[in-house]
Amino acid sequence: MITKQKEKEFKKPKLYKIWNFLIYGSFIAIGVFLVYLYSTYIFINK
Repeated sequence: MITKQKEKEFKKPKLYKIWNFLIYGSFIAIGVFLVYLYSTYIFINK
């Protein structure tokens, strides 16, 4: 039987969502930046 206390534990707090967004956003930004650097490196050395 699920009690109110267990329900609160299952719900994701707002802070968790913010950290999740920051972590995934930074990984995506770093990935895009690396692709940009690599493409400029190839373009300069042609």
